[in-house]
Amino acid sequence: MREIIYIQAGSFANYVGTHFWNTQESYFTYEDDDEPIVNHDLSFEEGRSPQNQPTLCPRLLTFDQKSNFGTLAKTSQADIATDASLDTTWQGRVVREAQDPIPQSEYHARLEGELEESDLERTDPNIRYWSDYSRVFFDRKSIQAIPDALESIEAGWSVGQDVFQRYNEDTELMEGAFRLLVENCNNFQGLQMMHDTPSFGGFSHAFLTSFRDEFLKASTLNFSFLSGADPNHAGIDNFLDTKRIINDALCLQSLHQLSDITFPILNPSRWSALESNLSQGLSYDKNSLYHTSGVISSLVETATLPLRLKGSQEDIAMIADHLNWRKCSRLGQLGGIVPLPFSATEGTFTNLYCNFSTGSSNKDERAVFARRNVTRGLQDKDLAAFDAWCDLSSLQEPLDSSIHAPAYPVPTSFPSIFRHTRLTSIRMASSLVTAPSTSIPLMGYARFVEQTARMRRSDGVLLSMGLESDDVKELASALWEIVDGYGNDKMDEGND
Repeated sequence: MREIIYIQAGSFANYVGTHFWNTQESYFTYEDDDEPIVNHDLSFEEGRSPQNQPTLCPRLLTFDQKSNFGTLAKTSQADIATDASLDTTWQGRVVREAQDPIPQSEYHARLEGELEESDLERTDPNIRYWSDYSRVFFDRKSIQAIPDALESIEAGWSVGQDVFQRYNEDTELMEGAFRLLVENCNNFQGLQMMHDTPSFGGFSHAFLTSFRDEFLKASTLNFSFLSGADPNHAGIDNFLDTKRIINDALCLQSLHQLSDITFPILNPSRWSALESNLSQGLSYDKNSLYHTSGVISSLVETATLPLRLKGSQEDIAMIADHLNWRKCSRLGQLGGIVPLPFSATEGTFTNLYCNFSTGSSNKDERAVFARRNVTRGLQDKDLAAFDAWCDLSSLQEPLDSSIHAPAYPVPTSFPSIFRHTRLTSIRMASSLVTAPSTSIPLMGYARFVEQTARMRRSDGVLLSMGLESDDVKELASALWEIVDGYGNDKMDEGND
């Protein structure tokens, strides 16, 4: 067995992750003759429910500000460490002030029958925290609540790294909770990681650096959720945007070094070019983390499904090697169609495909290094149209691969974002791609960082991030080097 350990860091990452785990829960079968389509042991281990009963829990570490955990905050590893420290180092009187408990979420009240099931089907519940709609139990070691006193983590890249170092020292994270997750695996293959770059970029860099120090050969697959700052339309005088763009750029450069394959995902505020395509089947609030994370999670879960499918031989290393066969394209793209309409044609795939890494529809893009497609719930006539769409590119097997799986399940925890009815499953398609077009957003970051390094009035921004002008110059140079790796000449050589 090749177990995966999952890492979620940041609010949006945890909204996406909650949908992801709810989907995994929906694959559980409770009849002897019903065979699950996934191997649950790859992603779940035996843990304890809040009632201390044995149950299956995700192989997961989830990081966020303590105030974002909702009712889960009371099981925080940081609280455990703090209490233990007080008990062993302080000999005086300890006064603990208890806050009022956070009320049960509306969704969980519905699940437990305190509200009518018909209400569950009719409207979205009131969502305050990502834990409000979780359908799985988390083992205590999974809950890693960063103290709210450290909420200035967005202040800069170096601050996030310092937060990780202090948190690791206080809780023995890597030698405690993480080590235990690894030891509970029979044959640990690597990490599937999601993180928010604005709040947990430096933190995630420090985590991955610590991870790589000991697990050099383990594989890592990363989905990185970028800030809403656009390097092509931001001014150097905008203090916050400049910080966010530099932070995003530092994350991309870091992940190119530390992760086997990474898929940067645009902030929903930058989906404007995709809205006409998305609106064909979705009616969502782009300002709602609950809604937008549902869209992204369906694509992430579907694209990575081959890692968990029963009988599949695929693992993270195979995916990374396939997509990065050129050895210089570790940054890829996530795209797809959610949901796929009935009676799909070749034009359906061409016209409705959305690229959530570049913000384009990809209608005219034909140059691709490698592509991995997963479709859900397609019929034979749909598959013929899908194959015709795939043939529009010059790729052939093995550089272009496709897996066709059952329809994507939609649990009651999923937001009501579909235009027509409340569905229990949807047809969709998701793709992981490496392509020359990745260089376009990277060039935007490289130019902005280069310009920032030349402007003296940006010194205040750099100082607030713990950076110097030379650091930013080195970052710009590193970004241009990554851009060079996506040149068409290397693609042509590889296809000869």
